[in-house]
Parts: sequence; C-alpha cells; structure tokens
Amino acid sequence: MIGAARGRFPEITFQQLQSTTIPLPDSSVDGALLFSVLTCVPTDDGQRAILAELHRVLRPGGLLYISDLWLQHDERNLSRYARDEAKYGTYGVFDLPEGVTVRHHNPKWIETLTSDFETVAVDHIEVVTMNGNPAQAFQWFGVKPNLRTNIPAV
Repeated sequence: MIGAARGRFPEITFQQLQSTTIPLPDSSVDGALLFSVLTCVPTDDGQRAILAELHRVLRPGGLLYISDLWLQHDERNLSRYARDEAKYGTYGVFDLPEGVTVRHHNPKWIETLTSDFETVAVDHIEVVTMNGNPAQAFQWFGVKPNLRTNIPAV
C-alpha cells in the first residue's frame, strides 16, 4: 500500500512504523486522520494503543478524524460475526477469505474508545467497501481537550 501511495503521490512522505510509538514529541501535532484504520486492528488493546498514542502526540485542541465501519445488518456479515465471535471473543471481528482479520464496530465501543477526546460530531454514512459491497459507516470528529480546564482548546 505504501509503495502504491508513493507512486501516486511522490511529493508526500509515507512511512511504515515498526512500533506503536509515533516518532514525534508530545503535543506536537495539529490533527490526525484514521481512515479505515480501526477495521484493520481487530483487538481492543490494539485500538486503545492507537488512540493513546494519538492522544499523546496531539496538541490540546488538536483534531482527530476517524472514518470506519459500523456493525452491519446484512446476512453475509451477521453470519461472519456469529462464525468468528467465539474465536476472537468480540462480536464483529471476523476472518476474510483473503486471510486477514478485520473488525466492524459497535457504537458503544467507539464511544468508549474515544472517551479521552471531546466529541464534536458523529455522522452516519453509507459507503462502498473495497470489495464493492454497500456498508454502514461513521465519521467521528473530535478534539483533544485542554488538560487544565478539560475544555477543548480551539
């Protein structure tokens, strides 16, 4: 994916990190974008680590945007959720035929996951997946609060 991105956008620097630590100082970033990232991280701990690291590098008032997939309600997805729930211990985590494990999200989990941020908006949208299937998704917008007053610094 990085090679394809570099080929299409040579003026942008793309990096693959080999750890969960972003090599930037605390409170040094104005904004962060997670576009279909959480779907690729099926564990609670993995997702918590991502949000904790973004919380560390975002400045107070820094913006966080998350776009990802809700739990779906069609028979294809319901059967995958049921099939793999015992294997992974989380409803919505499932294996794809391509050999990867992915996750669709319960709204309560996203609320819990983002609780260290001030939610600005949550939009419910319809999207088409990489495989051409319609899906229910969300766009979550939030800010890192000012730690002294717990009020977003805008």
